[in-house]
Amino acid sequence: MASSSVSQGLVLPDRIVPMRVIVCGVHRTGTLSMRSALWALGFHDCYHMHTMIENPTHAPEWVRAFEAKYAGKGTYTRADWDRLLGDCQAVCDAPAAFLGPELAEAYPEAKVVILNRDPEKWYESVLLSIYTLTQPKTVWRRLNMLYCLIFDTQVGYMFSYSKSLRANVLRYDHGQEKEKALAWYKAQYEEFHERIPAERCLDFTITEGWKSLCDFLDVPVPMVKDEATGKMVEAPFPRLNDRAMFKGQATELVRRSTVRANSNLLNLVGKLALTGFVGYAGFLTWKTRLGGRV
Repeated sequence: MASSSVSQGLVLPDRIVPMRVIVCGVHRTGTLSMRSALWALGFHDCYHMHTMIENPTHAPEWVRAFEAKYAGKGTYTRADWDRLLGDCQAVCDAPAAFLGPELAEAYPEAKVVILNRDPEKWYESVLLSIYTLTQPKTVWRRLNMLYCLIFDTQVGYMFSYSKSLRANVLRYDHGQEKEKALAWYKAQYEEFHERIPAERCLDFTITEGWKSLCDFLDVPVPMVKDEATGKMVEAPFPRLNDRAMFKGQATELVRRSTVRANSNLLNLVGKLALTGFVGYAGFLTWKTRLGGRV
């Protein structure tokens, strides 16, 4: 059984499965579809932004990794990656994509898929999804975000991650600085190609389907039974997280965060009430022992 190590108070598993696939593709390039495809091909698990959302205590580790790369603060070694990603055979999406070359250097035995998308379509997709979520326009949405930040500890972790992301990685306003956003996008892919040997890489888009991906990863194309003919046919390639799906997931995340914040607030009020009751009871006891009137 693998041992466990502690990094900044966070207990994380050491490497227990080999790292086999590193997907270098930034957010909104089809990363959730790619994660689902890799799962279907037997690469378990694949670390994705959804993984960190489900495990927000990972956020400080990604902040450390960002600061090591972008701010020259400390280092982030293979041992650190093993502690964070030890149960993953693949990585995909943010935040791993922002450190794709570093991961490729840490795991030279892993294959690298460079996940592409037309830059203009990428820009529009981010503008109408992630940017809208993180830049709420209504007063109610802003107040709800502040409320959740104060009373939901999970949001606190994600806030620290987002703050580091803006300071170190995404140094532009996506909604106001389109040319800077597109320049950043281009630079990310230039870095992937410049720092990772071409013989390790497959340039890929999710519209290509299974064949080139399966050939590169040396795995068979997944097959499913055709209900009409009873024959085995090629499985459809996953197409997930379009704008409607993203909006639904974002709404659910906000709902769950608000529920946690409400619960934490009620617990806090209950504790304060109990503290006040115990304090008043103590005061009455003290007055009674002194023989005074109350």
